Amino acid sequence: MNIIFLNREPNIQNNLHKTYNKLYFGLLLAGVYIIAPFLLAAMHNQPAADDYFTAVRDAGTGFIPVLQDSYLHWSGRYFALVIARINPLVFHSFTAYKLYAVILLLLFAASLFVLLRQLLNRYLTLKQLAALTVLIAFVYFAAMPSVSEGFYWFSGAWVYQGANVLCMFFVTILLKLLRTTTKLSRLFYATIATIMAVCIVGCNEISLIIICCCLTVFTIQNYLRRCVAFRYFLAIAIITFIAAAISAFAPGNFERLNHQQEYSVSWIWTFSGGLSITGVYTLQWLVQIFIASLLYIPLWGNTIAQKMAANNVWINVKVKWVVVFFVATFAFVQLFTVWAAGGSNAGRIENVIYLFFLLGYFFILQVILVQRAKKNEESANSTSPLLLKIAVILFFINVLDINNNISAAWIDVLSGKEKKYDTELTERAVTAKQCLKDTCLVTPLSALPKTIFFEDIKCTSDSVDLWVNKAYSAYFGKGYIVTSAPLPPEQSNMETLKNLGREIRENMFK
Repeated sequence: MNIIFLNREPNIQNNLHKTYNKLYFGLLLAGVYIIAPFLLAAMHNQPAADDYFTAVRDAGTGFIPVLQDSYLHWSGRYFALVIARINPLVFHSFTAYKLYAVILLLLFAASLFVLLRQLLNRYLTLKQLAALTVLIAFVYFAAMPSVSEGFYWFSGAWVYQGANVLCMFFVTILLKLLRTTTKLSRLFYATIATIMAVCIVGCNEISLIIICCCLTVFTIQNYLRRCVAFRYFLAIAIITFIAAAISAFAPGNFERLNHQQEYSVSWIWTFSGGLSITGVYTLQWLVQIFIASLLYIPLWGNTIAQKMAANNVWINVKVKWVVVFFVATFAFVQLFTVWAAGGSNAGRIENVIYLFFLLGYFFILQVILVQRAKKNEESANSTSPLLLKIAVILFFINVLDINNNISAAWIDVLSGKEKKYDTELTERAVTAKQCLKDTCLVTPLSALPKTIFFEDIKCTSDSVDLWVNKAYSAYFGKGYIVTSAPLPPEQSNMETLKNLGREIRENMFK
């Protein structure tokens, strides 16, 4: 009996190892399903709103005058103006506009993988790292507040999501700086990190706050640990804070704040607005993150924890202070968003905050797992086969949930909404170019794909500021271009599927 008992444990471990390998492979396949609709959507992407405005501005004005005017009267986002210079519309390339979305999607995936690899390559295999990248990417893509503003609308995506990409590369470089052993290598990585940090704080205010908070903690930690790289971190921090001050205290920022809405008039409104937005998004995000955690802990977390604990890595990190830092930073950027944006809830801003929330959550979770492993709490590192099966089922149900962004992207592709949207805007551009009247009437859009649609020109009956129309008209060199009717209401994923099914039945029984 003793012999049978002793032989059973290796078999259990071997079977568990095989199960994990199958799950890693399944996640890699799921990664194709997750990224494919977003890449396909990029093929039908079209410019909108500020894309036309900045193209007209930058095509006719030099960079320095634009920078000076923006700094004094609108914003201190100096690097955002650099990004605007590569707007494909400046070169009248609508094809490049579609390609830019593909590049940003791939850069996001690459920066996430590189960050995870630099952080965990001592504890995980390449296959495990790739599968973990898929898991975190899924949680981000499925629940990000605005996909269109996150990857497709150039003027918003490259300023905010581009900053996210730079932030992940930035942390990767800082980790390399910590681990390198030669002065020349430290100087090289410190220089690259400084350039990246200066670019990040010049993109948007939310990324500025997050990078400054994180860099402050990194620098203090290196000082307390008497790390040889401390002087480099200090230099990076000083230069970054100078750049941040230049950006944050631009006269244009204060001039723009004069147009705030009700939330920013009163601190009570600001606090209550920030609290409500934080609560709504946190609940949405935590559902996705909790389900992902059920997979993360057995497939990656426990393995990392055991190896880190054996090498005394992260065992002295004070969990409560890490939680305080992330919660305080998260709450502050939400309050700042409500105050600075005048109560508006821009998806592109929340996209940045969500990535910080997501990565911060998994970091805290891993620290907790490491410290429990160090205490030899076997129950903390054991895996119940039943719970693992439930976690896998919940995850794949979540992947196929009709209401998440991934399902929405597939529905937009398969229903033909994105192709129709692309065709209608291409035909509109031709009509606009050929119009010889002072006021040109064009057909309104009939399809609004949630994945890539951000904004469109209006008709004169819309009681809103028609600045989008003015920018669009200026780009095509016309007096005024308006639509003949308002935009149709946006359809839910279920409504789109019902209409698609109705069209299929009608075509089959004609």
